[in-house]
Amino acid sequence: MLWIFLGILFASLALGLPIAFGLGIAAVVMAVISDIPLSILIEQSVRGVNNFPLLAIPFFILVGEVMSAGGIARRLMELAGTLVGFVRGGLGQVAITGSMFFGGISGSAVADTAATGSMMIPSMKQQGYSAPQATAINTVSSVIGIIIPPSIPLILYGIVTETSISRLFIAGIVPGVMIGFGLMVTTFIMASFGGAGQTRKFRLGPLWQAFKAAWLALVLPVIVIGGIIGGIFTATEAAVVALLYSLVISLVVYREFHVRELWGMLIRTARLTGMVLLLLAFATVIAWFLTINMVPQTLVMQVQSITQDPFLLLLIVAGLLLLVGFVMDLTPAMVIMAPMLTPIVTSVGIDPVYFGVLMAFILGIGLLTPPVGTCLYVGCGVGKVTMEQLVKAMLPYYATLLIMAVILIAFPGLVTWLPNLTAVGGN
Repeated sequence: MLWIFLGILFASLALGLPIAFGLGIAAVVMAVISDIPLSILIEQSVRGVNNFPLLAIPFFILVGEVMSAGGIARRLMELAGTLVGFVRGGLGQVAITGSMFFGGISGSAVADTAATGSMMIPSMKQQGYSAPQATAINTVSSVIGIIIPPSIPLILYGIVTETSISRLFIAGIVPGVMIGFGLMVTTFIMASFGGAGQTRKFRLGPLWQAFKAAWLALVLPVIVIGGIIGGIFTATEAAVVALLYSLVISLVVYREFHVRELWGMLIRTARLTGMVLLLLAFATVIAWFLTINMVPQTLVMQVQSITQDPFLLLLIVAGLLLLVGFVMDLTPAMVIMAPMLTPIVTSVGIDPVYFGVLMAFILGIGLLTPPVGTCLYVGCGVGKVTMEQLVKAMLPYYATLLIMAVILIAFPGLVTWLPNLTAVGGN
């Protein structure tokens, strides 16, 4: 069954079919071969999407839309400029810090690339950055948005593996900050050799002004993370709170967009949510087929016969995920691979919360690599550069991301200590 599924999936990719359709075709073929009534496919599909935590996805997507249109993202970028604009690398450092702020609210790497890139790239060009350099920094920093909570990929991982989404969110804080710092160090080094990126003097006056303009926006991640850690609400309920708060400050306080603009935001949110849910519905059917055919259990035994060393196993799995990320987008890769790989790593004592964060990060690197890297295409459009120019400019940052992945594999405690300390649970 596994080989039938993989064969149909890669044939669908080669033909250019959407992955969700490829999964649906594979499910029908597997049902016919197994002589299973097609009605069971419907039952399993409904079971896959009839899940309360899934409500967090459209809410967080809509939060990102409101942030971009309502002035929240712009104020956060201005605050980032006064905080780190004096560091060598200038606006490059601002772009990365801004992505940490923005990613800590939107949960989407693609939204981060589009929002921060459209604001930062023109200014970076004026300060001596070449178009590929400016685009590379803004594109690569978007991976932070899928690690620092909230994170849509972590929500999907939590659902398909039945892992606490709240714990996953808390686990993403430290590695997200580490990745951001690593990218800032790389930008510092590149600016030292390249000379691009003017710095500004650090002044308390502008910092205070920027903080006063952005402090309401900064309250949003505090509400989300603080509420989860404090046990006030779950990650799903935090999405609703975040949306209500962002709407209030955008419509009532900042007044930078009109209520009638919400209709377009709702349409875009519904389209993206529909794509995710269709994918998840068919992936649930595939996971059910593989489970009843003992595929996960067989994989566990085969991998254990190769090695039971957690570090070596994680290196093997990380290499596999990197390859998958080259040919498949993050969302389908997560819903397809997580149910198969999680039993393998947990069989040698690896925490599923830790593995979820690591898996999201490594698959997130795939968003930045050709030929299917979604963020690459968005970055090329925003920065008006070719794919070849952008990939060449990103080579030092690829090295940084790989080093960060090795560090997280070698030291799992960097990911697990905070959720273990806070002892949060639930979805």
